[in-house]
Amino acid sequence: MIFLFAASENSIFDIPFALEHMGHTVTVLDEIPFHIMDLNYTFPLQPAEQALQTGQYDFVISYNYIPLLSDLCENYKTIYIAWIYDSPMTTLFHASVFHSVNRIFLFDHALYERMQQIGIPHIYYMPLAANTTRINALSLSNEDREHYSCDISFVGSLYEKNAYNDSRNQMPAEAAVPMNHYLMHYLCNWNAVRSWPVLSSNLTHYFLDTDPKLKASAEEYELPANMYLGLLYLSRKLAEMERITVLNTLAEQFPVDLYTNSQSDQIDILRKHAPVNYYTELNKVYHFSRINLNITIPSIETGIPLRIFDIMACGGFVLSNYQKEFDSLFTPGKDIVLFHDLTELKEQAAYYLSHEQERLIIAAEGYRTVNRYYTYEIQLQKILTICQRPENDH
Repeated sequence: MIFLFAASENSIFDIPFALEHMGHTVTVLDEIPFHIMDLNYTFPLQPAEQALQTGQYDFVISYNYIPLLSDLCENYKTIYIAWIYDSPMTTLFHASVFHSVNRIFLFDHALYERMQQIGIPHIYYMPLAANTTRINALSLSNEDREHYSCDISFVGSLYEKNAYNDSRNQMPAEAAVPMNHYLMHYLCNWNAVRSWPVLSSNLTHYFLDTDPKLKASAEEYELPANMYLGLLYLSRKLAEMERITVLNTLAEQFPVDLYTNSQSDQIDILRKHAPVNYYTELNKVYHFSRINLNITIPSIETGIPLRIFDIMACGGFVLSNYQKEFDSLFTPGKDIVLFHDLTELKEQAAYYLSHEQERLIIAAEGYRTVNRYYTYEIQLQKILTICQRPENDH
């Protein structure tokens, strides 16, 4: 089959890599990466349009959902495959999701259920994957071992740049108090699914009435304004608070290495490093860290983030907060270790740092699980099987 892969800003390229490895023909459109959030056609569409005019492509495919690309595919009646790895993906609530050409694959089952309830056609659940072919080909040296070895590492943003922080000095108490109540109630509590936050009608009107640009932005999506604002103001703020709390809690007892481009004056006892390249250095961090932390952003309600699959594919040991889908996709205690609160976090870290053989066995089992069930080739073949069904079978 012949694919057109459309790159977006900060896109990874494991989808075209895997498709070519599977024997398909792929054209990569990456000279000008798509702006996913561009809903006003300010992005130059000529390269994509010229490619689609040839009529040679069986499918257009991208990471995440790009409304402009969906519109183009609808015009040229070409099937558009979007595999989502971000949540929330607000563009999923754009009117273009109803296009008949769309085939949208979601990694978060709770989000999949939301979209089904709305009545969006051609929505499917598909867990994420790792490019095990690329990762297994990476060479590791003694210098890498010396440079990247550590007890506990975390690679990722602290989400200190968020709407809550931007506006907290202007917020009146009647707005701040209920939001702070939500944040403190859910902070580092991973025992159950945390549904997307919804602001009260009073808070919703307050934010929309005081910020015309925010109101215009909210009106671009079919997502209810109170939920849109809840995600905007609370999910990333809660992510910031949880990541800082988890890292500081562990750093009180253990050496912790943080790889990030975030800046925060609330973290001062960690060993902080610059960000690492996704295709080279990141895999070395994952492989040589005795414990790799995952702290899932709260807007992922039940799903398993890409970080988990990447760590396991590198033979790394994963210590993650609980997410509901771990119960169905992995075997906690066998190929991954989970924590539900800060007490369990510290207990698990201490145990596996002092039980090396058990840690290595779990890391090896995680590696086998991803290679057996969650490679790009395996998951993309499932996607293509769905996309090749007759229209009436969707």
